[in-house]
Amino acid sequence: MSFKHKLYFGQGRVFSRPVGSTGAWRFWGDVSTLTTGGTVEKVTHAESFSGQKGKLADFAIGGDRTLAGTLHQLDQPALVQLLNGRKSTVAGGTVTAEPLPADLVVGDHIKLDKPYNVSALVITDSTPSTPVTIPATAYDLDAAHGSLEILSLPVGAVQPFKAAYTHAGGEQVALFADTPPNLQLRYEGINLADAGAPVIVEFYKVSTALMQELALITSGNAVAGMPFNAEILMDTSKPASGALGQFGRFVSINPTP
Repeated sequence: MSFKHKLYFGQGRVFSRPVGSTGAWRFWGDVSTLTTGGTVEKVTHAESFSGQKGKLADFAIGGDRTLAGTLHQLDQPALVQLLNGRKSTVAGGTVTAEPLPADLVVGDHIKLDKPYNVSALVITDSTPSTPVTIPATAYDLDAAHGSLEILSLPVGAVQPFKAAYTHAGGEQVALFADTPPNLQLRYEGINLADAGAPVIVEFYKVSTALMQELALITSGNAVAGMPFNAEILMDTSKPASGALGQFGRFVSINPTP
């Protein structure tokens, strides 16, 4: 009897777009793991008349279908999608007379209101009519983060100090602020155990894939991976008896004729 082993070692790309969309798909970048599985909810019944507790019924009535993966693309769309975020854009500009905390002492750390590549920082005191400029040697500026440390306090300087500066623009994501829409998800892969044969896996309706962990400080010699979990939902817009099913499909592509 002849038998062909069909092994699988997959690599590939993951794409998504909101359910119901006919627009472009978003590429997820490097996804190092992607697995699907599930559980079965069953009804069982054992009889009570023979003393043997013989099982009379055992059948499935449903279950959960899950999707899990690890993402390595830490960008704004990923944070919006995986941390229920709301994205907004901050325009570059200038700030004048931003009051700093009162009663500063040497060693205090100050965070400016616009922490986007600060430049042209000038700090003045509150002397009436003729404010005094605080010398740049009195503080240490971390321009990229809009943060400064007080190194010295000039004699006679009147607090509160005030900051004037320019700043670049930036993008920000308010975390856990919105509920993103359900997604269509498509995996385009190759099976390295089968001479790179192409495969496609589609899930028609996937719940928001909430990130389980975001390592903000990393160690070792590997970049951060962001594991996520989602649930595969039933797409009732497709017929239950149709060739596509109502949850997803696995497509093996035949060689070019």
